[in-house]
Amino acid sequence: MRVYVEFLGYAAEKVGRRWMWLEAETGCTLGDLFAKHLGSTIGAELANALTEAFTRRELAVAVNGRLVDRLEHVLEDGDRLLVFPIAAGGA
Repeated sequence: MRVYVEFLGYAAEKVGRRWMWLEAETGCTLGDLFAKHLGSTIGAELANALTEAFTRRELAVAVNGRLVDRLEHVLEDGDRLLVFPIAAGGA
């Protein structure tokens, strides 16, 4: 299966691109996608850092426009992922 991944903010800066298509096996979870498939594309260390940022809620992931809060989320062919930093701040 193929999934489209788009990166915003510092995630795009770290990855060095704004989007990519990834090939994955049927039944692949978000955690599998980050560890195996993203890791083989951008490097395991960077993929692990993004996974840790997601776990710490510093990065958010939306799948087909819906926020996902767990790495066990099962992906489907054609899913569109958006990886973006959580905005904070104010005066």
